[in-house]
Amino acid sequence: MRHKVGCVMRIARCLIKGSIFYGVVKNNTVRQIKGNTFGKLIFTGSEYKTSEVKLLAPSNPSKILALALNYKSHLADQPAPSKPEPFFKAPTCVIGPDEPIIIPKGARRVEEEAELIVVIGRRCSKVSKEKALDDVLGYTCGNDVSEREWQRGDAQWWRAKSSDTLGPIGPYIVTDVDCSKLNIWGRVNGKVVQQCNTSELLFDVPTLISFISQVVTLEPGDLIFTGTSGVPAQIKDGDTVEVEVENIGILSNPVKAEK
Repeated sequence: MRHKVGCVMRIARCLIKGSIFYGVVKNNTVRQIKGNTFGKLIFTGSEYKTSEVKLLAPSNPSKILALALNYKSHLADQPAPSKPEPFFKAPTCVIGPDEPIIIPKGARRVEEEAELIVVIGRRCSKVSKEKALDDVLGYTCGNDVSEREWQRGDAQWWRAKSSDTLGPIGPYIVTDVDCSKLNIWGRVNGKVVQQCNTSELLFDVPTLISFISQVVTLEPGDLIFTGTSGVPAQIKDGDTVEVEVENIGILSNPVKAEK
């Protein structure tokens, strides 16, 4: 699935005049492709300025797995896990760049979580760590927004992690990135609240893909949130949250309280 080294692409999912399409972004221009990005790229010949289109969440996943406790700096007083600890987020929580994160009614403490996201490029099952990256289309920025009171108080994390809009991703899927040493920043209202490097992951990307695929078949477009670092910050109505991943881009979302 991986493209040749040197063939880095920025892939977008766009809306224009009521129609959704995938395209390749270069020099503020989006070149439309037929179908999706999970096979041979065939360009339609149509091009648009990026200012003419609305960027949507760059993937429409069938499922999302997210990693708990995958940075030492996020463990606090908990012991490091002996194996990856993924959990599910509902695909319906996904939103794209500039879409509002809606703090649900009854929420007491909502926090951002800046993360690198892996976007699966082809169907894979029981893959080895050595071959796992062959099944990756690319990477994007993600925010595993979490309601902490619900996370601590509920038997499951379903509403703490999967309430509508608590899964911003974007702005692009970027191919052929070395995922082993990327800087990540989380910002609230321009202030850096999280900073780490993917070299600090307790379980790296190939390990995560291999571990998950032993029992769950991954499909094109599926997402793996690789985990967050440090102490995430609380977000409130009126805030703006940014997740920046080196060589990928900046994902920005306003925060609003549910009315």
